[in-house]
Amino acid sequence: MSKQDNLRRLMSPRHIVLIGGSNLELPIQNTKKIGFDGEIWVVNPKYDEIAGIKCYPTIADLPDAPDAAFVSVNAELTVDAVAQLREKGCGGAVCYAAGFAEVGGRGSELQDALVEVAGDMALVGPNCYGVLNFTNGVALWPDRLSGEKTERGVAIISQSGNVALNLTMHDRSLPITHVISVGNQAVMGVGDYIEPLLEQDNVSAIGFYIEGLKDIESFSRAALKAVEKGVPLVVLKAGTSDIGTQLTMSHTSSLAGSDDMYQAMFDRLGILRVHSLGELLETLKIAALCELPAGDRIGVLTCSGGDSAMLADSLDHYNLQLPQLTEHQKEKLGALLPDFASLSNPLDYNTSIWGNEEACTEVFGTLMEGDCDATILALDFPKEGLGDDHEWQVAVNAMIAAHAQHHKTAAVICNLSELMPENARHRLVKAGIAPLQGLKDGVTALARFVKYGLRRQQILALDNSSQLLLRQGTEAEGESRMLDEWDSKQLVGSYGLPLPGGQVVELADVAAVADQIGYPVVMKGVSDQLAHKTEAGAVVLNLKDADAVSTAAHAMSESLKTQGLDNVRFLIEPMISDFVGEMIIGLKRDEQFGLALIVGTGGILVNLLNDSATLLLPTSREAVSEAVGSLQGTKLLQGYRGKEMGDLDAVVDAVMAVAEFATEHWEHVTELDINPLMVRPQGKGAVAVDALVHMRS
Repeated sequence: MSKQDNLRRLMSPRHIVLIGGSNLELPIQNTKKIGFDGEIWVVNPKYDEIAGIKCYPTIADLPDAPDAAFVSVNAELTVDAVAQLREKGCGGAVCYAAGFAEVGGRGSELQDALVEVAGDMALVGPNCYGVLNFTNGVALWPDRLSGEKTERGVAIISQSGNVALNLTMHDRSLPITHVISVGNQAVMGVGDYIEPLLEQDNVSAIGFYIEGLKDIESFSRAALKAVEKGVPLVVLKAGTSDIGTQLTMSHTSSLAGSDDMYQAMFDRLGILRVHSLGELLETLKIAALCELPAGDRIGVLTCSGGDSAMLADSLDHYNLQLPQLTEHQKEKLGALLPDFASLSNPLDYNTSIWGNEEACTEVFGTLMEGDCDATILALDFPKEGLGDDHEWQVAVNAMIAAHAQHHKTAAVICNLSELMPENARHRLVKAGIAPLQGLKDGVTALARFVKYGLRRQQILALDNSSQLLLRQGTEAEGESRMLDEWDSKQLVGSYGLPLPGGQVVELADVAAVADQIGYPVVMKGVSDQLAHKTEAGAVVLNLKDADAVSTAAHAMSESLKTQGLDNVRFLIEPMISDFVGEMIIGLKRDEQFGLALIVGTGGILVNLLNDSATLLLPTSREAVSEAVGSLQGTKLLQGYRGKEMGDLDAVVDAVMAVAEFATEHWEHVTELDINPLMVRPQGKGAVAVDALVHMRS
């Protein structure tokens, strides 16, 4: 069988075997607790039984080839056990032990051996907690268990065993179908688990805690299948800081690549990124329970001016829209609410109808029937033990009734996560309404869900979504060398990058060539040893006659000789003076993502604003145009305060030329820098006045 077929056996086994000692009591109890109805076997030569289950002395003595195994012995013995399981025909194994590649040295050797003996088995880990399947009662899990059998919910995939454990302990009314702790990903990467989960119709969303991905290509393929099926992927990625990156490297031997590139991948593939475990759980909750909203228009219900203000601010932060009420809505609401009620969105329906279920249902339904795609009700329950909460339960009843009539995305949100009791959450979940806990996490979840819906529409509208697939990064072979400016420009210019037009000549010919080009001109020293020409004194601007050119060239030649540069040529180009702004275009090689394209604001703003966007390759003109438009510096090119409009179409053309060059030279380019790209007035184009390319032979 293939690894994927064996992974299916492991995740939905008919029989499981546990290998270890007395430490197996808890996983056996867990499996019994959540109702696994298949066969359970134990292998241990020293015991007759563990936790009431008969022990077999060896793996070879098992009555059949197990679909799934939980291996809980030390690293050395784990390798032997997996070899025997493969010989027996086992589908897959969870390897609990640490001491593999995450510790280096002998551990790396053991992990290589483990991969070899595993063959086509689906191996989870090592250095992981294991697998939970709450739909069929499988608990290949070494610790305390929180959760119960469920028919439908979300799956969670985590590189950290402790994070996976903590997520099962939540008090968020989030139904979970599967938890998979992947550890070192020695055999199966994060992306490998997605497709089998997508085959389960009871998995409505998949959440991830990751530190790094080992196979970008397979992950992107699985992510696009998730988009097609309408199963949101929600990711919390750690390792965004220098210290965080170092910790992830040592923690699970994962490769934490550039965070900008990860973000670019998430945006490209319609993956929702969150930044805390609370955001992860709330976003999974709304994705699991609610239909996708058609757009970003939100209706807000509160009975407090403070709630209205805070929700309006939070929604505005994510650019979510608050459509105004129609005259028809105002007329209906005016008949239901007192004269002092402000008929607006957010709608503060105040306490005049508090506890009146019929009136609340009418008001809530009237807001839902308007020009909104989703509706939020703000509702903080009193602390338990402080008396009857009947009026709050009435509000929940009204929200459920109104939602049943209008079938739009709906959520109830509390400002403080603890102020929504479990019984209310349970009733909302049953009705398909998300009980969002905590204002910040809840609004973030809604915003991410809306963004996912809009991005999914864009991806499904593509003629061929496979164009979004990513290529696995490869290490370019050979020694990298820098091309000089002239060779760099000619190489990328052959793909359509606009150049100033000029000539590269020896010292004796500089004046004659400058006469041909026409004044004023720019003169630069050209050498594959000159990476920073300005600092080396190898750039002179605005030369207006032949004498100035000749004098400057001789002075530059002498200066460069003192710096050890004897064989310098000279590039003469026309001076570009009618530009309205500057941009930067670059290529960066990453061991995971291959070549990434960077476009940013140039000139004096480049270091001040750090204003750039990252695009993964291959890319499209639409994606490049959106990236250019997202830059703060682009505002200066759009007629800011009466300034001339820049030729942004020409900027996109230049970026696309670099993208085509990168695709054609994927294996060889290590770096490219076009700085600056001079942006001329609208209709006059853009010009790459400097370029450097690093290539491997």
